[in-house]
Amino acid sequence: MKVRLCLAVQLFLDLFSSCYSYTLPGIEDTQFIQDCVNAHNNFRSQVNPPASNMLHMTWDSALAKTAKAWAKRCIFDHNVYLKIPGKVHPDFTPVGENIWTGSLSLFSVNAALKSWYDEVTNYNFETRNCIGKCGHYTQVVWATSYKVGCAVHLCPSVTGFKGLTNGAHFVCNYGPAGNYPMQPYKTGAACSDCNGEKCVTTLCENPEREKLTSYSSWHPDWDSPRSSCDQYCIIVLIVRLLFVLLIFGAVLLVQWQYPQIFIYE
Repeated sequence: MKVRLCLAVQLFLDLFSSCYSYTLPGIEDTQFIQDCVNAHNNFRSQVNPPASNMLHMTWDSALAKTAKAWAKRCIFDHNVYLKIPGKVHPDFTPVGENIWTGSLSLFSVNAALKSWYDEVTNYNFETRNCIGKCGHYTQVVWATSYKVGCAVHLCPSVTGFKGLTNGAHFVCNYGPAGNYPMQPYKTGAACSDCNGEKCVTTLCENPEREKLTSYSSWHPDWDSPRSSCDQYCIIVLIVRLLFVLLIFGAVLLVQWQYPQIFIYE
């Protein structure tokens, strides 16, 4: 009979690891990118009254870098550099921004986008009157904003957002920016103001406008280098180390008390 104590210990460690770790997607995660782009285009295609000039949105890595740099600051307020040329994007100035903050269990890209889009109930399209908050909705459906970059960060706490610990801080940036004192889009038959561009799910598509640019050499200069392991991450690592030491000590104790337990027959 073989006693598989070591395997049991390994299983226990794996279970511990899964309980005490939580990984949020990075800005290069392909599924995260796809979720962000698809959610935006899905809501943009649903506007009522219908839009005649709604542009199809695609990912922008520079906007995503800016979103990540600001999300890491864990501040429930807009980026102070949005209107300064070159600070948030090499080409777009100003840049639009939406922010969602909440518990990890509640976060998903679609849930955050839906909370922004649902502000449509506060907005009167004809008069542009808003009761409460509408700016997140109008930016999501701003017809001429055709690039988006988003990021989510695990924050131990968020300045300006009381009562939240270890929450998800989700930021999306948009180029060109929306939310000017005008209606977010033109009304009419879908794609009727696309100027001959391809119409896909009521959105205007243009391969030249939508091409992806790497911006590999660009980074927001106000983003000071920071460790990828924040306070929460450090605590998890310390607890893991202590737990491993505890298990190792327990194994040694068992081996000393019952040396025959490790004997294979």
